[in-house]
Amino acid sequence: MARKFAVGHVTKNIFRFLARPWLFSDNMARRLTNLEASLRRLESSQTIYLGDHEALTRLHTGHRIYVDTRDMGIASHLMLEGRWEPWIEQVLIPAIKPGMRFLDVGANFGYYTLLGAEMVGATGQVYAFEANPLIFKKLVKSVAVNGFDERIALFNVAVHDESSAMEIFFRHDASGGGWTETAKGAHPAMNEVIPIRGESLDRLLADVPKVDIIKIDVEGAEPRVLAGAKNLLARSKNLTIILEFDSRRLMAQTPENYLQGFEAQGFSIAIAEPAGLTGKLSASECLARLNGTVNYLMLTR
Repeated sequence: MARKFAVGHVTKNIFRFLARPWLFSDNMARRLTNLEASLRRLESSQTIYLGDHEALTRLHTGHRIYVDTRDMGIASHLMLEGRWEPWIEQVLIPAIKPGMRFLDVGANFGYYTLLGAEMVGATGQVYAFEANPLIFKKLVKSVAVNGFDERIALFNVAVHDESSAMEIFFRHDASGGGWTETAKGAHPAMNEVIPIRGESLDRLLADVPKVDIIKIDVEGAEPRVLAGAKNLLARSKNLTIILEFDSRRLMAQTPENYLQGFEAQGFSIAIAEPAGLTGKLSASECLARLNGTVNYLMLTR
């Protein structure tokens, strides 16, 4: 309460000062508008620490979300700014329309899950998949606190190309960087390890006739996710896939062959960059533009 009062008091004093006539100009007006928007967001923001490394915070859209306060990546941005990866959001969210079916593979705390649920509306459906059972608990609460239980189907599994026992390796301070492997008994010394279950989308969504949008961010396991969704993809003729792509990761095929596989399935390829979405790119043009960097691809057909 003290923080909110202080911010509001400072905001009023700043606006009184900036309202003086000698300060007005087109450039100053634009800067004032941007400043006002930033201060209003700060004034209305609210994060409540609940104990045991958990906080409830508010997104820029007004939705509530539970996070792990130890996380220095996603959670820090959500608590301070109320958003994550705005250049991805600017591409993904406008593509989601009322009545659509949206898959969030690698949902984490549920940022895109919640925004997607708002976009599909009461006639649409969101399917959210999160492998880490500790993060999944927060995802479940975030869905409930926003009243989206009927609109979002939740799955605590690692989406893979087969049904198998697996393990997830992660660090509490980097919740977005966990990765999964088939259980082998060898545990990296610096990571938490939890046994989980791997399942394919074809098995999990066998009764879903088609989907419209799929977002995949699973730390290099994207090819495995797609390999286990061949039937679902075949049923979904008009489909947009937004997935993380890192050409430096080891894959069963070359990066160019991987991208050419999408072209063979009728997808056009573009890159979601901070400056905006690129135009259509060939597989070789995409790799040349990325030049070894990690980014999200937008595949549409």
